[in-house]
Amino acid sequence: MMRFILLGLALCAAILLPSSLPGLFGPADHALDDWRTRFVMSPRPEARIVIVDVDERSLAEQGAWPWPRATIARLLRILIDKYGVAGIAVDMVFPEVRPDDAILAAQFRRPQMTGSVVFDLEQRMLPALRLALPPELPLQATAGAPLISGLAAVTNHAALMPPRAGHITPVFDSDGAVRRLPPMICRSGHNCRPGLALAAFAGLADNAYLTLHPGSGLLSPAWQLALKTGDHTALATLPLSDDGMLTIPYRHSSADWIAVSASDILMHKADPAVLKGVMVLLGGTALGLADVIATPVRPVTAGLEPHAEVLSALLDNDFPFVPQWGLLLDAALLLPFALLLAGIAGRYARPLQRAVLFPVWLLLTWAACAALSITALRSANLLLPLTPLLLFAPLALLLLLSTELYRTGRDSIGARALLSAYLPRQVAQRLAAFGKGEAIDTTVDASRREITVFFADIRGFAGLCEGRPPEIVARLMQRVFSEMADAVIAHHGTIDKFIGDAIMAFWNAFDDDPQHAAHALAAAQEIQRRMAALAPFCAELDMPPIRAGIGMETGAALVGNFGSAHRRTFTALGEPVILASRIERLTSTHQQPVLIGETCAAALGQFALRSLGPIQIRGRAQPIVLYAPE
Repeated sequence: MMRFILLGLALCAAILLPSSLPGLFGPADHALDDWRTRFVMSPRPEARIVIVDVDERSLAEQGAWPWPRATIARLLRILIDKYGVAGIAVDMVFPEVRPDDAILAAQFRRPQMTGSVVFDLEQRMLPALRLALPPELPLQATAGAPLISGLAAVTNHAALMPPRAGHITPVFDSDGAVRRLPPMICRSGHNCRPGLALAAFAGLADNAYLTLHPGSGLLSPAWQLALKTGDHTALATLPLSDDGMLTIPYRHSSADWIAVSASDILMHKADPAVLKGVMVLLGGTALGLADVIATPVRPVTAGLEPHAEVLSALLDNDFPFVPQWGLLLDAALLLPFALLLAGIAGRYARPLQRAVLFPVWLLLTWAACAALSITALRSANLLLPLTPLLLFAPLALLLLLSTELYRTGRDSIGARALLSAYLPRQVAQRLAAFGKGEAIDTTVDASRREITVFFADIRGFAGLCEGRPPEIVARLMQRVFSEMADAVIAHHGTIDKFIGDAIMAFWNAFDDDPQHAAHALAAAQEIQRRMAALAPFCAELDMPPIRAGIGMETGAALVGNFGSAHRRTFTALGEPVILASRIERLTSTHQQPVLIGETCAAALGQFALRSLGPIQIRGRAQPIVLYAPE
């Protein structure tokens, strides 16, 4: 269940974060959209639109810009009268009054002409034009429609006003590229001026008007701007985003456009077959004109290219758009990959499997999403948001692997704590390191050290157990062993094992402890005090007080891991272990709670000990002297 919750969180984050943090994810959005635009581009020669270019050669042959008004008028007259173009959209403005304006005005008033106007969209309080602009296209807009506002700032002066005018106001994204255009710009919600391409295209129809209404359906755009004729026939429909912007349909490479030098027109060198009946975009690419922009296709191109792309799409009535439910479509597209990851994570648990399958799933998800987004654009003009498709896979793996890393660390700590409950702490740490690549020798893995060993045993344990339920005995021994273990650990000892009703411990097994004998004696004396303090607990269990006998001895022993490859144990082997066990058994005979061997007594020279004299130990030929604390 947790896996599905994490994948759900990753899916929600991938869908919501890009739109919630546009400043952070905007560059990724632009880069992915530009990649898709370039990827789907294919040779698409466009012969219906010709760019008449005031290029460097034109300036060299006809003189520096600005040209005389008579030269520009002659250029327009030749295009219309000699070459028979269907229309001319001028991507230039002529705000200054100059000689021969009347000659140019005669050409601008011809019905084939569409002029330009520049709007201020940033409300910079620029001086607004007080000229009477050509009539706008009538607009029928649904209430609440997104109308982009601006103030007309620059256009031709009054004597050069054409019958139509469209705006050429660019919208720059954060990286300086032009990817969107306002299809129309309004003044205070009315008097809307269409873009240059839309105005020029509308000039080909009679009584054209615009309608703006919301899109309907899962795969529709947020808004639709339709250009209709007087008989209500729709010539083209422009899909708009929820903020009223048109995504520029970049579909052509520079080789697809037909560009004719303006100088060739003036010198009658252009091919008439190329220009007959076409739409002409008149603009300039010469460096001196400074009309260059960046687009998703090229970092430097002429400023009229977006208008050419929009005009070409209008002629085809073919615009790509982001569907208003695009994020929901992304979620539906990503859901099968989320379920696939859940299956992989649940079924393949080995590290090697995950090391291979997770990267493969990541690449598969990216490749499939890229292919599906390309297919959606080519087949249905759908621009699926790409950033969520890119973001989901790494987010999902990050959440899953972070959770698994947390669980692994938690389980490792738990396993180490569990091992420490059964083994000495240093041994548990070494076994935990085994999983990190450190090998453990299955032969004898021990070192020779001088240690102090003691055995603590419950006196009369068989009698305590007789006639009592095992649950009561277990409660008693759990408490007894806990008290004994706490005393050993408190005095720096190592618990070797619990043997029935006894405990074996030793000192100086790992870290050097010069006072190991003294620490062992202190632990033995504390155990006696703790056993005496258990009297109320024993009474609660209806059992007699606990008495413990402890035997201690010091000497050289092997300390380490012993056993086979199937079962190993950490313990101490040697004479002091045997002697301490034998000595503990004599505590009952001599009625002493603690008995100490000769070597251990020598190490405890500063302590007050009472000698019990030589005593024969089972298994030894020579008797040893035992001692008891005063």
